[in-house]
Amino acid sequence: MLNSVVAGLTSGGVYALLGLCVVLTYRLVAVVNFTMAACGAIGAFVMVTLMDAGLTAWLALPAGAAAGAAMSGLLGTALVRWFSGHEERTKAAVTVAVYVAIISIGLRLFGGNTTGAHRFPAPFDDPAFTVGSVVVPQSVLVSLGFAVLITVGVSLLLGRTLIGLRLQALSERPATAQVVGIPAPVLAIGVWVVIGAISTLVIVLVAPRLGGDFATLGNLISTALAVAMIGAFRSLPLTLAGGLLLGCLEGAASSVTAIQEYRGVVPFLVMLVLLWWRSRGEVWDTAHSR
Repeated sequence: MLNSVVAGLTSGGVYALLGLCVVLTYRLVAVVNFTMAACGAIGAFVMVTLMDAGLTAWLALPAGAAAGAAMSGLLGTALVRWFSGHEERTKAAVTVAVYVAIISIGLRLFGGNTTGAHRFPAPFDDPAFTVGSVVVPQSVLVSLGFAVLITVGVSLLLGRTLIGLRLQALSERPATAQVVGIPAPVLAIGVWVVIGAISTLVIVLVAPRLGGDFATLGNLISTALAVAMIGAFRSLPLTLAGGLLLGCLEGAASSVTAIQEYRGVVPFLVMLVLLWWRSRGEVWDTAHSR
């Protein structure tokens, strides 16, 4: 089982990265973005399509990241232009509709899980080191390092830089931010573009492990939302820890024959338990405030 748990850390780092992207989008532009993984999948498949056409990975990867960033930026532009004054749930509903459209288009362009699975490059599959009988692959270190870097980097950016303060003002008081001269629309679209590029890199990292079909990669948003819920859509460190925990649970489940084929249910169970626990707390507070 220990080998499975260590292997789950690779997915855990990726889940943490996806959850961090969800939390950042929510904190900075006040939108629960259901399209994030789908935009990343578009970028990833643009990359692998270019590679199939003969382009090297080092040239195809920036092109794929640009495609994912452009897709996310287009959605961000639409939300800023036409839905900036609407409630959060309306914006979330828009991203759900766009998510369905992107999945449909992606399946049409790239095929389903039986006809459209691509072979993604896996440069980090080699072992990094061995602890006893447990082999730790490079992918574990890469995903964990990337997740920690984003957590620490964004925390420093938001807390200690001028642009970070502007981004927080954009999230908390967008109308006031614009009045005092902060270019709110430009910053908001910039957040969407950066999140799209990061999502593409994350999807490329996890694609070899998940089989490389568009639907599976686009549907990673469910796992990302579960991780973001662990961090209450606010805390970056808790989101990082939640992603790693979810990956380890999934890895442990894969080593138990009786529940192996149901390991994909883990994110939904996590969401269900969290929703129950938080609603339980609200009921408790309401009962004792009377």
